[in-house]
Amino acid sequence: MNWFDANTLISVLGTFAVVGVAALIFIETATIIGSILPGDSLLFLLGLTLATRITWFPLPAAMVLVLLAAISGAQVGFWLGHRYGRRMFTNEKAWFFTPKTVDRTRAFLDKYGARALIMARFVPVIRAVMPTFAGIADMPPRRFLAFNIIGGVAWVVGLTGLGFGLGLIPFVQHNFEVVVLTFVVVSSLPMPIELLRERLRSRRQTSRAVTDNGSTDGGDDSTAIGDKDAASN
Repeated sequence: MNWFDANTLISVLGTFAVVGVAALIFIETATIIGSILPGDSLLFLLGLTLATRITWFPLPAAMVLVLLAAISGAQVGFWLGHRYGRRMFTNEKAWFFTPKTVDRTRAFLDKYGARALIMARFVPVIRAVMPTFAGIADMPPRRFLAFNIIGGVAWVVGLTGLGFGLGLIPFVQHNFEVVVLTFVVVSSLPMPIELLRERLRSRRQTSRAVTDNGSTDGGDDSTAIGDKDAASN
């Protein structure tokens, strides 16, 4: 079975698709290893399946079940990072698992906070890594839980609902791979765009600060020259 193919996974799960997807979503969000699972596609395809094949299973009930799995999975990842993660980042000479990585992660979360946790839900791999790193960086548990719930609702309800709504459209049914691939790419854009905006904003602030300092220095030089001329006279 191809674990990277959401369509294959849904087909194998059959009438147990809702429970199976919930279990896979939990694994993906609770462990870094689970990041190989196609979470976005699973949610989208689950909605599509509920609209066309498993019509007897209520959509709201499916959303609640999968949402609980997504939230609890991220909480487990956060706990694992908080409890055991630091032990992995103690080697100063390692390529990645160093204390500096922890410091950079803490700085990143302090800077982006809610946006990082919420947008990470829509980025493959990052959504599996972010809870663990939030735990390693000692993010306050209540703060993480609040943003975990908000991000989980947006992710699960948004993607499953979108799949359900598009499920009866013939074009989507006949071009499923293209639609899913397009969706995954589009859903991965918010975080890179936000990071790019923040980088450009920082550059503008730095340039403005340099310009202001230059103007101030120039004024001081002019004043100094004027004082020197006055002294000469």
